[in-house]
Amino acid sequence: MRLKILFKIISMYLSVIIAIGLMGLSSFNLINAENTNKSTQRIYINATAVIETNWGTFKAMLYEEGAPITTKNFIKLANEGFYNGTKFHRVIDDFVIQGGDPNSKDNNPYNDGTGGSNETIPLEINETLTHIDGALGMARSSDPDSASSQFYVCDGAQHGLDGDYAVFGVVVEGMDVVRKIASCETYGYKRPLLKDHPVDDIVMNIYIIPGHFENVTNNGTSKISKSSSSIPGFDYMQVYGAFMTSTLLFAVWGRKRVLT
Repeated sequence: MRLKILFKIISMYLSVIIAIGLMGLSSFNLINAENTNKSTQRIYINATAVIETNWGTFKAMLYEEGAPITTKNFIKLANEGFYNGTKFHRVIDDFVIQGGDPNSKDNNPYNDGTGGSNETIPLEINETLTHIDGALGMARSSDPDSASSQFYVCDGAQHGLDGDYAVFGVVVEGMDVVRKIASCETYGYKRPLLKDHPVDDIVMNIYIIPGHFENVTNNGTSKISKSSSSIPGFDYMQVYGAFMTSTLLFAVWGRKRVLT
């Protein structure tokens, strides 16, 4: 009689152990599935313009895919050293800071804003690229296709310019420097022809960190937790091992009781 009771208890134990073991195996397979879902992709990192001034440095990401003509022109000029030594010659607080005119390299402020490079580019409008805070845009005359080298940086969103001027980048670091430049002292109405011209020179140098591809590891679209259970700190495989150990001890104890 006692032997039958013991066998029933052991049978119940074995049923629980098998169930837990199956759950642990399933969990183990899910974790392995997560590892196999990882894949490596090559993504393109846009070029970055580093704009150094005697008032500080800021960096801008260039929209090479969204504005290929404009960014190519800007990168070309920067790589040639065209912008080095030029000044931000037009500054309007809460609007824009503007520079990139080679005429600003001389000591005559009255010709600032009238120069450019030897080439012009067509107006390039991308409706997805707007004048958000920190946006870089190409300055031009009344001719839409007259943009050359002069550019501006938005101090605050300026969506009234959308559709009329080419946006080709955005400041990603050092926006505090842009704000500082935008709030600098200008001549104002003391010298009406230089109303928006900074009193102190703000000289720039620009260099480009080229765009490049990087390998990025994706974990797949399935977000499977590495934990094998929804209960924190609970591991089916460990519990399975504990049950196996206790069952063996219980079986040995039961065998001794039956034999005595």
